[in-house]
Amino acid sequence: MADAPATEPRLTGSVPLYKNVEPLNRQKHKNYGVKTVANPFSFLKDWHFVPAISPEFSFACGSYPIIFLGERKMPVLVMGLRQGSNVFVTGEGQFDNEHYIPAYVRRYPFVSATNPNDQASTVCVDLDAEFVVSENPERPFFNEDGEPSDYTKQAIDFVSAFENDARTTEAFVERLIALDLLEQKDVKVANPQDPQNPVTVAEYWGVSNEKFAALPAAKLKEMMDNGDLTAVMSHLISLQRWDRILRRTSQLGQAQAQAKA
Repeated sequence: MADAPATEPRLTGSVPLYKNVEPLNRQKHKNYGVKTVANPFSFLKDWHFVPAISPEFSFACGSYPIIFLGERKMPVLVMGLRQGSNVFVTGEGQFDNEHYIPAYVRRYPFVSATNPNDQASTVCVDLDAEFVVSENPERPFFNEDGEPSDYTKQAIDFVSAFENDARTTEAFVERLIALDLLEQKDVKVANPQDPQNPVTVAEYWGVSNEKFAALPAAKLKEMMDNGDLTAVMSHLISLQRWDRILRRTSQLGQAQAQAKA
């Protein structure tokens, strides 16, 4: 890991979870590191989805719906129905450990930023993360010689692997688009006030079952060889997890109503 170059690296677009990101620097952050906190996942409680990488689909599909959003149709893991409510994180900032912890969450508070002129990416850290401290850390970012600590080296390796997987994911989505496999889908719930007109609670892009089933055997073999088939099947399986999101959202709403009563 090199310190930030003279021309500052940049994070492009909106980066969910991150607030005050700085390039990790051995002089500026020599006394920084992380500590144990009572509510380690409080940074996640207001986020109802997080970006996903295709290599983790098979792990995540048992816990969350995996859907595609936005113009670029990039995949996310659904963790709630509305902004400000993650139904897998308690009010005390604890994560439901029965479920898979997304790679994007495990990467936090680190992230990579692109540099101009095709220079290597720079590893950055969110200084506003509650468990990042500027003195007396339990796990420092740098050792006494100013070199990255073992903790930081592991974080750098993870960020680098995530960046590679993110590129793999972008290529995977491009192939889905080229095959015209994605279609608009929604999730509806019953409307007690108007039983004939259910309420749409989510809209997203997903793989069309009909178009997927119509792919020729040669294309399916190609997708099996490059890993796309596993990712697509995991995505389709994950859509069964919408029931879990709806159930947990309802239970959370009931609990909040009872607390106010």
